[in-house]
Amino acid sequence: MLAANHVPATFFEIGEQVTATYAGTLRLSLRDGDALGNHTWSHPFLPGARDLASQLQRTDAAISNATGYTPCLFRPPYGASNRSIVATARSFAMATILWNVDPFDWRRPGVGAIEQRVLAELQPGAIIETHDGGGDRSQTLAAYPYVIDAIRQRGYRFVTVPQLLGFHTLYRECTGAGCRGEGVHGPLPKGSIVEPGPR
Repeated sequence: MLAANHVPATFFEIGEQVTATYAGTLRLSLRDGDALGNHTWSHPFLPGARDLASQLQRTDAAISNATGYTPCLFRPPYGASNRSIVATARSFAMATILWNVDPFDWRRPGVGAIEQRVLAELQPGAIIETHDGGGDRSQTLAAYPYVIDAIRQRGYRFVTVPQLLGFHTLYRECTGAGCRGEGVHGPLPKGSIVEPGPR
């Protein structure tokens, strides 16, 4: 739905769900200009948790192994964060990201409620939290074509969270059989950095 509407997104991945079954979908998302972020290995409530470093490391490894992409963003489950959590994420070169528009679509409140909540909370620089996993997402899918149109009519445009923050993606040229012909299609995002691959 997002690709059909030419809307880039940032998908925060739960590491234990990043399996070979979904690796192709994640690579396709990256080719389409989306970004991937770290949402921990098992989605725990982090304040007081003792294994945050492991949660982050394992998820980064799963995403990197599946796609070759290393996330620069971390979203704590439930938005539960503190200084220690932010500092740990920073030690892994990740910015901690929350949101300021929440349609509570995970509760399945109805298509109209999702549409109304997003549009009521919209403002410049907004990060809209939306769920694409964890159960039936038919209401979310039904709401967003209207939401996307309404947002564009208000003069806004869509970008990934790294683009919103002014981050520059580092691309490494891929050569050889390991590339599987899955490079980025079309122009790279503005400000991208390209390094030559191994020769």
